[in-house]
Amino acid sequence: MSDDRERRSWKDIDRMRDGSSRREPRSERYPRSQKGQKSYRAALDRAFNSGKIGALIKEQTEEEGTEKTPDDASRIKLLHAISTAEDRASITKAVDAYLEKYELPDDANVLAKAVHHRKAGIQLTAMQKLNALLDTEKPKRVRALVGQLKMIRDMADEREMEELADRLIDRLD
Repeated sequence: MSDDRERRSWKDIDRMRDGSSRREPRSERYPRSQKGQKSYRAALDRAFNSGKIGALIKEQTEEEGTEKTPDDASRIKLLHAISTAEDRASITKAVDAYLEKYELPDDANVLAKAVHHRKAGIQLTAMQKLNALLDTEKPKRVRALVGQLKMIRDMADEREMEELADRLIDRLD
């Protein structure tokens, strides 16, 4: 079973497919104007060096009201401390530090952590805000929150806390 015919090379196969013997270089497929690119880069350099870009960004952030202040950085840092706290003592400490400067935020995950606080008044406030927020947002760690709410319900001195904890458990389960 000898093969008397000549085997074709890949070059020959490609030539038969598209009628060419080689591919055109990348520079020919995607032509670029070197002059246009240089003028574009020069214009960008001039804009950055003149300070116009910084002024434009500052103007836009002032219009949107999203300019970051040192107070925002402090708030974010305190919220991060609450989010990363794991045990009840560290959660209480982080929430207390946040409450020295701000009110509890409308964030389901932060409120779920605040429910673990040692003081019943802060727990109640967190539970009330969380109850109002549950229609639009649910916390990530629902099982841990339900466990804490069951403990609050079983050990609550006030009827209001017991009922609110029970209502939240029903809504989360």
